[in-house]
Amino acid sequence: MVFLYIFVYFRLIKYFYLIQVHGFYLEMDKFPIMFDLKPYIMLIWKNRWFLSANFIVVGVASVIFAFYIVPQEFSSQVTFLPPSNNMGSLFNMSSNPLMSLFSSDESGDMVETIFDSKIMKRRIIDKFNLYENYKLTDNANKFENAVKQMRKQVMLGSVLKGKGIGMSKTVAYTIVCYHTSPDTALLMAQYVYACLDSAIINISIGKASSNREFIESQFIAAHEKLDSLQLEFKEFQLAHKAFDISEQMKITLNAYADIKSASMMNDLRLAALRRQYAGNTPEIIEAMNLKRDYDRKLTELEQKNAHEVMPSLNMASELMPAYLNLYRSLEVQNQIILLLTKELEQARLQEARDISPLVLIDPPYIAEYKARPKRIPMVFTITAAYISFLMFIIIAHKLVADFYRLWFVKPRASTIVNVGAREQEQHTGK
Repeated sequence: MVFLYIFVYFRLIKYFYLIQVHGFYLEMDKFPIMFDLKPYIMLIWKNRWFLSANFIVVGVASVIFAFYIVPQEFSSQVTFLPPSNNMGSLFNMSSNPLMSLFSSDESGDMVETIFDSKIMKRRIIDKFNLYENYKLTDNANKFENAVKQMRKQVMLGSVLKGKGIGMSKTVAYTIVCYHTSPDTALLMAQYVYACLDSAIINISIGKASSNREFIESQFIAAHEKLDSLQLEFKEFQLAHKAFDISEQMKITLNAYADIKSASMMNDLRLAALRRQYAGNTPEIIEAMNLKRDYDRKLTELEQKNAHEVMPSLNMASELMPAYLNLYRSLEVQNQIILLLTKELEQARLQEARDISPLVLIDPPYIAEYKARPKRIPMVFTITAAYISFLMFIIIAHKLVADFYRLWFVKPRASTIVNVGAREQEQHTGK
């Protein structure tokens, strides 16, 4: 019957809309209920004693239901900070300007993921025997149904900092557990936090172990490459006698400068002797022999292709790029080895660390007073909803009666008149 009233009520609204849109109207004297609220107010007032009696009965029933039938639940909650990279890089902070490449970085999203995981739900259900508590022991889909009910008793809340999309950050989490027993609510909060903490520790250790294995493999590969570069550099030094090409080139340049200056002084002496003496005197012959020796030595220092400790300028210019490339590769590889050594030590420390990354802020306590239900709001809500429903039934009953009288008892054509025809008749009458 209620659904019939609702259906008729919405059909009336639809007819009223069609009348307004398509140019038809209902004659006011035959269907006044759509335009005047006074009859409805009078109808409610006429049934005031009926509504008052129902108000008292429903109020008493809702009080009994809220205070004596609905089970009261106690809550226990625990607040903690999300995991963060509080370990840091012990070495990078002091000597290495680069950030740690392999440091552990647990995101706050991990907490929500672990909390919503099925294995976490199963552990809680099995620990507190929630199948029996929810009376789902013989249910075919008892796990999914138990999870649906458990979501109302075990909840995870978060405290966000910042505003805007992508600008907020989770600064704290709160686990809230409800149960009819305050002791059980406390045990549930402690157990959920312990499971969450243990799972995050295991994940952190697993990530640290994977990082350590990866760094070890990179460390071994870097050592092998360093050994091959050292062997190649050693063979290059021995083959070209380029032990320290920059220092060797300095020695060559100093020797070249000394010989060049001595040659220039000998040329000046030879020119002076030729102005003083005619012919080849012993002094001129000696000066000419010295000039040939100086020229030969300078030519050797400039163009000699032999690999010697003091290389020629041409040989040094050829050896310098190859020497510097090998030397630079060695230095780079040494820096990589140094970085990987520090990161390997840090990864080993992370793997050996079994300290909880969660920071407990507010531990759970036994509740001294119930958390829910809110009895007074429940009483008012039930009573107001029921009285509103009764008022709707009374008004809908009158609407149905008027609707039936208008559309079925009296001819429908006499109640709906085309507005254009009415205006035409009025215009003809004038």
